[in-house]
Amino acid sequence: MGCGMGVIKYLLFIFNFIFVLFGLAVLVLGVLAQLGNEGYSDYLPEFNITAPAVTFIVIGCIIFVVAFLGCCGAIRESHCMIITFACLLLAILIAQVAIAIYAFVVAKNSGDFNFKDKYAIDLFRKYGKDYPHETEVVDTIQDWLKCCGVDGPQDFPVIHHIAIPGSCCGKKESTCDPLSAYQEGCPDALKEFFRSSLTILGGVALGIAAAELIGIIFALCLANSIKNAQRRGYSV
Repeated sequence: MGCGMGVIKYLLFIFNFIFVLFGLAVLVLGVLAQLGNEGYSDYLPEFNITAPAVTFIVIGCIIFVVAFLGCCGAIRESHCMIITFACLLLAILIAQVAIAIYAFVVAKNSGDFNFKDKYAIDLFRKYGKDYPHETEVVDTIQDWLKCCGVDGPQDFPVIHHIAIPGSCCGKKESTCDPLSAYQEGCPDALKEFFRSSLTILGGVALGIAAAELIGIIFALCLANSIKNAQRRGYSV
């Protein structure tokens, strides 16, 4: 019994140490997502990821603090700290399951978002030297998502009467041949990226929740063993 609980104690410590690192990773990811979002959210409200980015930052901080508490509780064999850790981890688990369900629902209903009109009106029609910021955003989206125009590369010569830009075929400061340009329109590419990103986010949240459930079980087992050991007057 004592040996088994000792193994669980160190497994719980390792589990929480990994989650300390994970919390830092989620925090950094949220900060990077928010920084990258600032240039696009004004033009594509449907693609605004401020809320998920801030959520990642908050969750990253919480996971870091809770996991650090779990590490200390496991090493010090503190019944109070481990129970507090388990309760906080349970709250995070419930929140993550809720976020996962929300992400799956939004991904399923992403077809209701009008990416095409917003992209065409707020960004693509302003493409050109008179709108340097909008032009940079369009070029970045085209290069990043491997798409071109609203419906395809023909939009540039037809609507703007200019050559197809190099961002439509991965070139810098150049132009593209119509046959080598990306054929998919950017609104469709944005919609697919939005849907797949939310699906991945939901899946990751559920996977982490499953790992956290194991951590909660370990924590409760260790807390119970520590309490019993304290009653008998010896350590785990």
